[in-house]
Amino acid sequence: MKSSNRMGVLVTGVLAGAFLGGIFAWMASDREGDGENAAVAALGPSDYFQLGISILTLARQFGTMLSKG
Repeated sequence: MKSSNRMGVLVTGVLAGAFLGGIFAWMASDREGDGENAAVAALGPSDYFQLGISILTLARQFGTMLSKG
């Protein structure tokens, strides 16, 4: 892969990750205005662990899709 192609893929990934992170932050902050407990404060360590495992699983599946092509 050329260096310019690699840089384009890297920039695209960074922008997509920032966009997705922004959406998650917006969803979390939107729930705080409903008079409920803070949504993020209600999460426990096991919830964060499950989220991390899910993200790693998604990355592995994406890598498998790319290696097939």
